[in-house]
Amino acid sequence: MLLNTYEKVTELFQEGNGYLSAARLRAAKVTTVQIKELVEKGVIEKISHGYYWLVAPDKKKLENYEMLEVCLINRRAVICADSACYFHGLIKEKPAKLSVATLKTDRSKMNLNFPITRHYFSDIAFEQDLEEKEISGIKIRVYNLERSVCDTIRFRNDIEKKIVDRIVKNYMKLEHKELDRLLAYADAMRVGKIVRSSLEAGAE
Repeated sequence: MLLNTYEKVTELFQEGNGYLSAARLRAAKVTTVQIKELVEKGVIEKISHGYYWLVAPDKKKLENYEMLEVCLINRRAVICADSACYFHGLIKEKPAKLSVATLKTDRSKMNLNFPITRHYFSDIAFEQDLEEKEISGIKIRVYNLERSVCDTIRFRNDIEKKIVDRIVKNYMKLEHKELDRLLAYADAMRVGKIVRSSLEAGAE
């Protein structure tokens, strides 16, 4: 590969904060063969179908890169449950799997280089209590704290028990918690009884 091509690719990735789509590369006249060569040489990393990361010694991935990459390859995906609680600082330990919410009608593939747990929501529930944040120039979508705690309890069969218990206990210790908001969501999702029982146990 010519040096000027390598330099052009590097500049393109820097403009994209280290991430770039295959479509953007092709639009810049970087061929599919050249992209494959860059991957094989370890210059770029394929993070998922159609997206790449520039492997550079002076630029490491952020701590929450998994959230960035999920929201990059699926713009409508939302970080939820225990992963959202981690994002909000309710727990210090990053969950082993990233919890992601998508619409039931969303059939886009989400094959990444790390494990995810995908939860499917109806149209009505999907957009509730949604917040947009920006990390390193990339927008991520994440549910607010109360909804995330409630969803952690809802999806307790997919999450380690010790993590669920820790999230509930830490939430109940918060001075700024909005229990009414959490319980209203729980009732709307028809899990009010189990959520109330879990919160009571966490308060003990």
